[in-house]
Amino acid sequence: MSGFRRYGELDEAVGGGDPMMEHVFDLSALDKQDASKHLFGQVDWDEYLRAGVFLSQSEFQLLERAQDNIDFAMGNATSAKALANLLLKLADKCTSSVPAQQYVFTRVEEILQCGGGEFKNRAALFTVDGTNIHDGPFLRALRASDSYIQKSASVGLATLLTAYTGEVNSLISWLCEMLQSDTQGATDIAIPALTVLMRREACRGPFSAKGGITIVVSVLNKLGRNGNAQHLYDLTFCLWTLSLDDNADIAAFLSSGSINILTDLVLAAPSRKVVRMAVATLLNLTAGQDEGVLTEMLTGGLTKVLENMIHANAHKQAGDVEVEHDVRNLFEVLMKNYRDFSTFDRWVSEAKTGNLRWGIVHTEKFWRENAKLLEENDFEMLKVLISLLVSESPIVVAVALYDLGEFTRFYPNGRGVVKSLGGKDSAMELIGHSDQVIQRHALQCISKIMVTNWEFMK
Repeated sequence: MSGFRRYGELDEAVGGGDPMMEHVFDLSALDKQDASKHLFGQVDWDEYLRAGVFLSQSEFQLLERAQDNIDFAMGNATSAKALANLLLKLADKCTSSVPAQQYVFTRVEEILQCGGGEFKNRAALFTVDGTNIHDGPFLRALRASDSYIQKSASVGLATLLTAYTGEVNSLISWLCEMLQSDTQGATDIAIPALTVLMRREACRGPFSAKGGITIVVSVLNKLGRNGNAQHLYDLTFCLWTLSLDDNADIAAFLSSGSINILTDLVLAAPSRKVVRMAVATLLNLTAGQDEGVLTEMLTGGLTKVLENMIHANAHKQAGDVEVEHDVRNLFEVLMKNYRDFSTFDRWVSEAKTGNLRWGIVHTEKFWRENAKLLEENDFEMLKVLISLLVSESPIVVAVALYDLGEFTRFYPNGRGVVKSLGGKDSAMELIGHSDQVIQRHALQCISKIMVTNWEFMK
């Protein structure tokens, strides 16, 4: 009987090693050391040893010795490289065994759990030439049917990419795909790897170029202020890292509605660390004194939220000096740029950022009073409004349809203007939309364009 049976004690603690218990056992609940011990006992090493193809007796003994003491194995350059090569070989060859794949990538994560120069040395073990990561097995594992393998492999690859060169674009494409997937648990798999990857400045640009900011904000909106606090923190951390760069994509931050969700998180305060990260991100966004950023913050009620935080003195009482500092600095920036905004200014801010949302600037009263203002600069803002009918956000499209219909009602010859700018045709294309809310607003919008006394048909 092989020595790996010595690690069966952990199995007994989680269900007596009964295979029927495996589906209810959460590996993610264990730290990497305990998880690798458990998984070591789940792999049928005897089968691999009998086959004599993927694993020799001496290689198995190396795995056993390393399982007893990983730091000892890593302390010797020869054995450390041999272990890394063996793990990569098993990952590359033993693809049909879920336990073997789970074990290998968990072991890689465990090996990389160190800091400073030691991390750099250990990460180098998984490179081809001291520079380029041996990333083939990791990339292949991203498409595994087992979610634990996907998660562990993606975190391992992301960790290696913080130090060395590899297929970062392939990982980013997979992360974006997972974050946008409707498959249950897909975002849970992707978020840890994304959080690790965003620690490296060189990886942020490619992620942002793939629409990463909009994708992260979309996930935050789906989670909502009462979502998983750790996920809220991780995703807000990612936005913070993306706001650090001098060439941060401010346009994407604005169009995605990031300022609105970050303000909402500060107000809701799901946890202190989420508030800390949200405030820090908002402060970073003001660094360039961008007019759109400042307007969005001022019209979105952020000033009042910060003022209440300062008066409550909660963060000072909690000894959270960083948050107190950022809250006061952000409040000072906004007060220096403060001005009274009319409701029309607020509507313009929403339209220009592509972040229309239901509120006081999307009512019959608002359009009765402000429709004529859209004629300025050759109907510039009306053209912007019509362009929002192809937004990827169902809410933005629904609100834009409502606004277009109301403009048509209250602007003299509004029907003719909207038709000449292509608004009618764009709205018509949405009548058959799969989203029933958009479909309803498209029908109402077209009715307002086509019928003179639309209010009598409501």
